[in-house]
Amino acid sequence: MQAYNKIDLDNKYIREQAAEALQTACISNESYNTIVQAFPSKLYTPNYFIRIALGLLTVVAVLFSGLLLWVLTSASDTAAIKTLLIFLAVLCYIALELLVKTKQYYNAGVDNILMIMVMAFVLSAFFVSDFEVSWLIISGTVMVIGLWLSIRFTDAFMAMISYCCFFMFLFLLYLKAGNMAKATAPLLMMAVSAFVYFAIKKLVNSQTFMYRFCFKTVIFLTLVTFYASGNYFIVKELSNQMFHLHLTLHDPVPLGWLFWMLTLIIPPAYIIYGIIEKDFLVMRTGLGLIAATIFTIKYYYAILPVEIEMLVAGIILIVLSYALIRYLSTPKYGFTSADLYPSKKEALNAEALIIAETFNKQPTIKSNGLYGGGSSGGGGATGEY
Repeated sequence: MQAYNKIDLDNKYIREQAAEALQTACISNESYNTIVQAFPSKLYTPNYFIRIALGLLTVVAVLFSGLLLWVLTSASDTAAIKTLLIFLAVLCYIALELLVKTKQYYNAGVDNILMIMVMAFVLSAFFVSDFEVSWLIISGTVMVIGLWLSIRFTDAFMAMISYCCFFMFLFLLYLKAGNMAKATAPLLMMAVSAFVYFAIKKLVNSQTFMYRFCFKTVIFLTLVTFYASGNYFIVKELSNQMFHLHLTLHDPVPLGWLFWMLTLIIPPAYIIYGIIEKDFLVMRTGLGLIAATIFTIKYYYAILPVEIEMLVAGIILIVLSYALIRYLSTPKYGFTSADLYPSKKEALNAEALIIAETFNKQPTIKSNGLYGGGSSGGGGATGEY
């Protein structure tokens, strides 16, 4: 099902692991070069600047091709425009398959943009319809397309889109069950997020190296959706928008006490779980969601003026950061504040030196004939002044 050669994907993974080991000074340059030669990979992945340039060129090429086809076909009614959009989506997918097959593009910018264009043209075909299309159909269609693209081209962004549409599809489908579903939908979506999280964790532990970035992005989204499904602010505002409850600022929602508990407990639980499992993704997600919890509390309850709260929070963060850096200067329990990538630091120092040498040139003094000659640069060494 994959568009790439499995050997090339495995070798690329091995080379990335070797590069990381070289950065942490676990292997020498000779060992790294030996690994690179022993595990060749034909996949083309340029640096980020080349990716951006190729992606922009692809956007321009696709848009101009689409406009040219639109002018040639003179599509004006809804059915013709919808057919043209579907045709462009098919053309983008065919071009994607051909370029990956012949040029071995792998996250090279061209392939990423073509996948996005396939998705954009399909979505546009839904929105130009004369009749209102159900979001259930849209989310289900995009979910299937995104899942296929992520499996076929091991693309993490398509995996994210597919999971988001899967989440939306189940949510909208469950709401059709009636009023009871409206009250219990947040709890069901939390259960779905937890189920997907543990299912993906099992896949991560298997030998599926080529999908590791897809799995990581989906795991991150499951953590976010699990928290969002139990966040008091999101539950209340979404209920107002979708179910027209017209709740005011301090009107409670059904099971409001439970959602307040989940809003307060989940971020610290993520941090503790991440520390125990040594999972930095979970830990950092928990740290980021603490800000969402603070925003939720601040939205409903004003404790102090904003400037004082920000000042106190900044002081606390600085003190905690300094204390942790000092405490972890000596590795403890598998955590350390030491720089694990010395080669990156050396590269930054080298870059700074190059910039300094480029822009801080020494001024050259034009000679007017005085103090010339001699091996030491002048001073009348040859008898001439």
